[in-house]
Amino acid sequence: MSPRRTTVILSLILLLAFGLRLVNLGGRSLWYDEAFAVLFAEKGMDAMLYGTLTPVAGGAADIHPLLYYVTLNAWMNVFGDDPFTVRLWSAVLGVATVGVLYLIGRDLFESKTGLVAAFITAIAPFHVQYSQEIRMYALLGLLLALATWCFVRGMETPPHITPDVGAHGGAPARKRITYYGWWLAFGVLAGLAMYTQQLAVFYLAALAFVPVWRRDGALLRRVALGTGVALLVYLPWLVNLPGQFAKVRSYYWLSPPSPARPLLTARSFLSVNLDIPAPGSLIAFLGAVFIVLFLALQVILYARRHGRRERAPLFFVLWLAGGPVALMWLVSQVQPVYLERALLPSALMLYLALAWLFTRGGLPRPISAVIAGVGLLLVGIGLVNQYTWDTFPNSPFPAAVDYIRDHWQAGDVVVHQNKLTALPMIYYGRDLEQRYLADKPGSSEDTLALPTQESLNLLADATMAEVVGDARRVWWVSFTFAETQYGRAGRPEYQDAVDWLVATFDSDMPQVWNDLAVTLETRQGG
Repeated sequence: MSPRRTTVILSLILLLAFGLRLVNLGGRSLWYDEAFAVLFAEKGMDAMLYGTLTPVAGGAADIHPLLYYVTLNAWMNVFGDDPFTVRLWSAVLGVATVGVLYLIGRDLFESKTGLVAAFITAIAPFHVQYSQEIRMYALLGLLLALATWCFVRGMETPPHITPDVGAHGGAPARKRITYYGWWLAFGVLAGLAMYTQQLAVFYLAALAFVPVWRRDGALLRRVALGTGVALLVYLPWLVNLPGQFAKVRSYYWLSPPSPARPLLTARSFLSVNLDIPAPGSLIAFLGAVFIVLFLALQVILYARRHGRRERAPLFFVLWLAGGPVALMWLVSQVQPVYLERALLPSALMLYLALAWLFTRGGLPRPISAVIAGVGLLLVGIGLVNQYTWDTFPNSPFPAAVDYIRDHWQAGDVVVHQNKLTALPMIYYGRDLEQRYLADKPGSSEDTLALPTQESLNLLADATMAEVVGDARRVWWVSFTFAETQYGRAGRPEYQDAVDWLVATFDSDMPQVWNDLAVTLETRQGG
């Protein structure tokens, strides 16, 4: 394929990727994590450092490093903070990642494989999802994809990227500087990835293990160089790890993943990371298992027919697709940290492995057509759900805010049952007086520490009497499933709040938007 034609096709793929990431970009409601990101990032570096690193009982106030929030702050300072604009930053990062997948595929295999990898990434609902979310995962995917490309360029294979060696074993100085420059760049990118999301360590650990299974001492030394650079870059934050790890040990909300979780992760990678309703969820699961099993079968057949040198690039990609998943699963049996979205870089490697399957796997055309058809079905299921999702966590917060604003009276207050509805509605309704109840101290939901609340200037109240104050009218906001959820868990907080309202206020009929309920409460005798 000519370079000109390759450039044209890649440009069209990038345009497709950008278009898919713009669909309903500002229309879907921001959920809690997204609203937190905006409200937190806009406060500036000093407030973010205070809200993250200030010691509290059990460790540091928060667990995430700040690189993404810093970039988001800079983006908002230039372009604004409306929903479309703040999500656009992630969309731009996602499109750039599509281009990097082409580079990795080209350098490991060939341009055709790189183009197919870019195309699969462009339409992959899982990647679209996190390219439309105001969180750090699109940035994480881009940084680790770039780190992987530098790793590939710095390896001795494929031969066309090996530095020229003269007759006496020496390399020209310019070539040598360029060659080791890839490892310096790898180290910087790896360090920046750790500043983005510390679960990047699982992917980086998988990369660091590559020289071991390749039994390549020279590569091990170069990886050690890159690792040293990464540690140097990350050193200023490294001293904060004990406190942040203590926070994870004390308050993290995850549970140990089941043995079936990696299969569900494959479904997310090839469709979308949402609780898709039946029958779409079953179709997506079975389709993902079918594709992964067929890929595994074809890899086994390919390995039997080809030598170690030919297998190495493919095994490199497969290891990065599956190794971090396995490592995170194993660690999570002791300390649960298993998050599908933090495995986005491994999903990218799975897309590259599928590109290999279609371009170099030796599949008969009818079989390729069947696999492609199943894959497109999963893409359709994932994208439709991604674009139209309007229940938890992306409940219709703007509609609720508009309704309250239309019926607002002086002295009213909006009271949220917890922070999950509070932060999104505060983002959409900054002109309304809004308060929220604190999480039960020490519970798995108690993740918004006091210093973080202080940095946001959004302090929670411990009791209904405190949060309501002397307001004559209260807009009570909760999820419709809260009563059942708290009841099943044997937790009395929700019912206690409702009982207090019943005893103190007269209630109108609740207004419900999907799973979000708003009830106007008027003080008795008021």
